Amino acid sequence: MSETIHGDTQLQPYLTIDTADNKAVIAFIAQQMTDALIMDNALHSPQRSAVRPEHLPKGVQAIESQLFPCSRCNEIIARLIFVTEINTARELHEMANKFELEAFVSTYPIWLIGAPDSDDDDIAKHLTLQIAPAKGDVYYEHPDIMNTRLIKLDLEHCLGNHKPLQPHKDLH
Repeated sequence: MSETIHGDTQLQPYLTIDTADNKAVIAFIAQQMTDALIMDNALHSPQRSAVRPEHLPKGVQAIESQLFPCSRCNEIIARLIFVTEINTARELHEMANKFELEAFVSTYPIWLIGAPDSDDDDIAKHLTLQIAPAKGDVYYEHPDIMNTRLIKLDLEHCLGNHKPLQPHKDLH
């Protein structure tokens, strides 16, 4: 862990041994640590605005992501990744490939949210792709439907109606 120029915590997991055969294990541990840090920070620190593009290292792309904790136990129950510049199914699948390892080790559902099909927020549906626990098909969905799904995940989480996802045994 190290401090960024903005005073945030940066987590960069590394091992001093060859990790080629252990990518999924390392990614799973890194994901668990990152989620814990994010949720602890959310509880104890004021909200921060997104990192401005001029502060990013050259060649680094900032992608907006939002984690949703259970309202009772604070365990993360879902993640939305916003890639609203993407407006085709092919591009959304290509972006999903960049998150393959994260999706592979995720213990909660993850969706990519692409461009809307209209400029009218009342009727606009967004290109959507679930990438965890399994990669689905691309579809258009209104944000109200996603919000309803997130509320249902929250309501069911601590009632024993959910089954924790198990990390997959093989990445390919």
